[in-house]
Amino acid sequence: MKSVFKVSFIVSLICCSCMNNNVCRPYGSHAISKSLFLEKYKTFDAGVWGELIDCYLTDSLSFRAKVGSFDEHEFFFASLNGDFVDAYNVESSRIPDTVETKSFSKADIFKNKFSNLSSLGAKPLFGKNTIRCDDNFYDASSYKTDDGYYMSQVQYKCENEFLNAVYYTDSSKFRVFIGIYSPGSLSNNYSVKLGSDSNFYFYNIDENKVKVDTLKHVRYLLSDLHKNGLINVCH
Repeated sequence: MKSVFKVSFIVSLICCSCMNNNVCRPYGSHAISKSLFLEKYKTFDAGVWGELIDCYLTDSLSFRAKVGSFDEHEFFFASLNGDFVDAYNVESSRIPDTVETKSFSKADIFKNKFSNLSSLGAKPLFGKNTIRCDDNFYDASSYKTDDGYYMSQVQYKCENEFLNAVYYTDSSKFRVFIGIYSPGSLSNNYSVKLGSDSNFYFYNIDENKVKVDTLKHVRYLLSDLHKNGLINVCH
């Protein structure tokens, strides 16, 4: 019982020390005009529990004013617009973006006879076939789609390069070579959907598109910021 209490006490001490890890150290600065600079200072750092960065606008001579702060999930930037300074807290995320779509009828799809032969030299629906060898390959993955068909991948190893050939198939009658996927890449992610018109729709999806959302926007009158004087940071 004593040992359990001792461990709990140590863990509590560690957590408390992390949660109260107040600091004040430079986090970078950059100019937003010829005479105005945005300075950033880390004022809280609790490791996995989070961090906080305070942002100051200054001319380095007559004034310094705090214009915002952001945490580890956000970004902060400011811009000079005439007599005003606009400060923004933004958050970015990655969203899927369909870069190319192709459609085929059932008759066209079933013309692609099923074959267990390698894909060396075959032409995919999207992009180019960059597979350089066919002497070292294996079935990497396969799953059944909502339409009752299968998305499958065959991985080829050519020296130190790994590439996956992506197929759409019923595993017995047809197999469509969709394209090449590089393992771990956010590009060339393929999807297929059987439409209500009985056509098959093939999608080439890029998962690397960045979406930016403005979480907060504050506008400051530059003359009001000058009234602060050259204050010290982290106060």
